[in-house]
Amino acid sequence: DKAQQAMRPDWITQPPQQSGMAYGVGSMEIYGDQAAAVKRAAELARVDLVSQLKVTVTGDFSSSTTETSGTGRASEVQRSVTNYARSQVPEAELDEVVQSDSYVDGTYAYVLVELNRSQAAARLRRDVDSIDEQIMDIAAQSRGGEPLQQLTPLLPAVKLFAQRERLSERLALVSMNRQGAVMSAELRALQRDIYDRIGALRVSVVAQDSDSEAMRGPMIEALTDQGMKIQNGGSYDLEFQITADQTSKQQSGNYYAFLDCRVTIVDNQGRALSSFSQQAKGVSGLKKVALQKAVQSAGSMMAAELAATLVDDLH
Repeated sequence: DKAQQAMRPDWITQPPQQSGMAYGVGSMEIYGDQAAAVKRAAELARVDLVSQLKVTVTGDFSSSTTETSGTGRASEVQRSVTNYARSQVPEAELDEVVQSDSYVDGTYAYVLVELNRSQAAARLRRDVDSIDEQIMDIAAQSRGGEPLQQLTPLLPAVKLFAQRERLSERLALVSMNRQGAVMSAELRALQRDIYDRIGALRVSVVAQDSDSEAMRGPMIEALTDQGMKIQNGGSYDLEFQITADQTSKQQSGNYYAFLDCRVTIVDNQGRALSSFSQQAKGVSGLKKVALQKAVQSAGSMMAAELAATLVDDLH
């Protein structure tokens, strides 16, 4: 009614505007539990605040992390490492968002939240500085031996770079100048070095039985497409031990090819780093093309598994 309308605070329809601050408003219908409605309204207000900030941001702040030597383009393996590391790191929280007011009528709960942008930006910069120090400590470690042994001590930096990127994206969102955290030349060089080393790992492919041997050639081709350096004999850094069972069926004018793959990734000391079983699938009007697609899909799965192994297991 009109009396209730008059009592409502202005911020419900017109959030405050103050330099250096960001605001968000959330509302939730009350179904019996008023406290739960207020809590949910507060969550929605936080979402609203972030989306208000995003509306005024243009462009993409995520830095391009990978670049292969020569082509200037990242290989699929390098991209898989970047994407996997990012997937393991949640978005940076904005701990500085506070609830500044709330209002409840008989039907709805309303919450106003606010963020001091310069306070949040200062904290995010401190967090980035802390990560930069950790990365430089990793860079300072001595490294010797085979390529894999040289790469291994550097691998914890991959996830730290992903954390840094998340923080930088949040910083670009809240800082008054809309700028993320610029990476120093030393950090850029280290990041490029790590990805170059990942791209240079020598991979051997071993079929575990006669059925899989028939698939070895196509598998090597698929892994080469993923950007892996395949070794035929001689020294290697990683060995993919592959068992692949192939089946196919025809349905509605299409061929469906299935590859049941069991893969173990072993290092050059014979240590099993990871193993997985997955089914790859390919569909085409041509049987041969369906199989090619299934093999390509298996190659992508192996690149993803290698990425997870490098980010999670190898240090």
